[in-house]
Amino acid sequence: MFPRRWLIPYLFLCVTSLGAQAKIFTTPLLAEANDLLPLSPEQSLEITDRYLAQRRLSTPKETSRVHINDETDHTIRTPLSTVNALQIKAQAYSLLNQIDAAMQTIKAAEALANEHALTFSSLESQLIHARIFWENLKNSTLALKTLDAIDQQLTDSRHLMMDSQIKRLQYDSLMQRAVIESHTGLETEAEKRFLKAKRFLTELDDKPEQIHYQLVVGRHYLEHDHYELALDRLLSGYWLAVELDDKPQIAMANYELATLFEQRKVFDKALEHATQAGDFFEHYQRTLPLAQTLGLIADIYEQQGRYNLALVHYFNALDQENQLKHEVRSAQLRLSIARVYLQLYNYPKAEQYLHHARLMATQSGNDSILTDAQLLQGRLELAEGKTDNAISTLQNGLIAASRLGNRELQMEGEQLLSQAFEQKKDYYNALLSQRRYEQLFSTKQLAQVESNVEVFKQQQRMLERALHLEELERQKFDSEKALYKQQKVTVFLLSVLAITIIILLRRHRTAKLLTSRLMRLRTEFYTHPRSGLRNLRMLTVKLPNSLQQSSANFEQWHLGEIISEPLSDRLRFALFEVPFLKHIYLKHGYQQGLELERQFGEYLKKQVCEPARLYHFSDAMFLYIEPNSRLDSAPEQLANSLQELVDRFVEQRHIDNRVRIGMAEYPFLPRAYTAINDHELLDILLMATNAARELSKLESGSQWVHLSAINAAPAASFASDNIRRACIQGIDNGLVKVQSSSRHEICWNDDHVSDKNVS
Repeated sequence: MFPRRWLIPYLFLCVTSLGAQAKIFTTPLLAEANDLLPLSPEQSLEITDRYLAQRRLSTPKETSRVHINDETDHTIRTPLSTVNALQIKAQAYSLLNQIDAAMQTIKAAEALANEHALTFSSLESQLIHARIFWENLKNSTLALKTLDAIDQQLTDSRHLMMDSQIKRLQYDSLMQRAVIESHTGLETEAEKRFLKAKRFLTELDDKPEQIHYQLVVGRHYLEHDHYELALDRLLSGYWLAVELDDKPQIAMANYELATLFEQRKVFDKALEHATQAGDFFEHYQRTLPLAQTLGLIADIYEQQGRYNLALVHYFNALDQENQLKHEVRSAQLRLSIARVYLQLYNYPKAEQYLHHARLMATQSGNDSILTDAQLLQGRLELAEGKTDNAISTLQNGLIAASRLGNRELQMEGEQLLSQAFEQKKDYYNALLSQRRYEQLFSTKQLAQVESNVEVFKQQQRMLERALHLEELERQKFDSEKALYKQQKVTVFLLSVLAITIIILLRRHRTAKLLTSRLMRLRTEFYTHPRSGLRNLRMLTVKLPNSLQQSSANFEQWHLGEIISEPLSDRLRFALFEVPFLKHIYLKHGYQQGLELERQFGEYLKKQVCEPARLYHFSDAMFLYIEPNSRLDSAPEQLANSLQELVDRFVEQRHIDNRVRIGMAEYPFLPRAYTAINDHELLDILLMATNAARELSKLESGSQWVHLSAINAAPAASFASDNIRRACIQGIDNGLVKVQSSSRHEICWNDDHVSDKNVS
């Protein structure tokens, strides 16, 4: 496998490692920016810039509270959240390959953390600084030097941090060291670091980080050609990610497995995993990993000899890389395109893309790509028959490959050089190149044999794990079967519940409809059809006993009994007759009379406010009830109020404004609240109103009559079946006081003495 293919998955692994560390942010904006780092560094950078610009840095009043990240006030940012924002911003710059900005930002984060004695945040910032040294600058010396300083500060500052924070920092430091040592060829040291980091990871109890750990170690074994160990680690990470439904890490595991299968020439499985990873990256518009996945798929198609499909995917990957402005990966893709065109015998196109790749590799200073390009140039010259040029180019490429220590490029170069010497019929040099190729291949095979010793030991564990997995599968099947039964029971119960709810909702809707209909009927029943006022109806007089009580209760619920009030309440009653309502129909006709009565009813509704009440008693008579806290108030005041009420209505209509008013108070007998009921009180009011009507025949204008029992009137005087006769006797005996608006003496009519003459 060519070294050019090591860079693509390795850079992808670096990108995903930025978001692998579990961290809690109390500010939602920063949490969102951190989540967006591996997805869209540009958007993450925009969020942090807006956060830092819109909020001012707070100054803690107490040094003991500098670690508190309370941001309930959205106009300020605490030192801790500011450091977190700068850390995210630096990582975004790192992913965008803006190294100077990343360095400047992370240094600002370190300075702010040190200024406010944020020990943990300071060490976190230094870890990010070390990561930038390695991932962006490939400067292992500065990265390891920074990690050494972090380990020293960890030893000196243990008392300032919690155990979980210390373990997190130690774990991150070990993982960074292991990755650097793995890439620089210190395989054994890297494996020791990974094992030590695993002990800290177990104590951290971080499931997503466990997935990330398995994938990083799997990637380490893959780079060092330990394919069985790599498969074990990558599959472990993959299934753990599936168990947690961690889709980003599932995609990452798919990519790594596709790389492994591609190197082992299992192209069908490689395409399957690469396609699944590509679907995820395309769906979430993750440009960088999508470009890498497309490049991997193109590599697979190229090795299968499906060159047209390979070119399509290489070009798609190149479009993505051009957007990201990654010159190294763009140069690598152009080199791959040139190699495909060479396979298709399109030498001008191969030369064109090879030239562009060499220019970009020269600008970026990537010796590996330059060496690969030089070998491909020799291969192109050999194909074009330029044997001497090919030999010279291939020899220069072999020297560069030896300087890099890249065994794969050396093997490719020796093989091509042997073909060139053979084409020139220099069989001796061709044989020497072939033997050097075989020596390199033997060295590679020997390393593979040494690796197989450890692999054999691992196979026993894998077999035991497989047996354990089979047992787990059986348990899973049993659990799924039980779950299926439970689901059926649950569905049945939910169906019954749904049907019950539907029935209850229908019953509720029907009850609501019937209630509204009943309210409408009650409103219509207790409303006068012409005036619209409440209509006082006495329904219980001639009803059967079976209906009389329910009807009485119904009336009391809707209106309240006329005088069934608390004993402490005093009420004043006025039954007044408006004569113009009798004559308006005769004078103006039915339609105008109906309209005028309706207007009069609406007018009275607006004028009479609670707690006063007004009922339409009969065609031209109205019953007015109001609280009477002062029993000694003159009845003339109420009469004048009612007269004024009618006057305001008729003043613009030029109609009769006369009013006949009969008045009384409740309690009619001050010494006996319950001696007179509502029916009897209405009879008294009718007597008084009729008396006012008779007075209006003697004198023009409105008249009123007020009846009231004296304070000493005994209740026994009114204990009679005929309240009218009892009231007239009370007047004769001086027990009932009569007040009137007229100077004429009131002559009580004989029809008031007895009701027996009324048919």
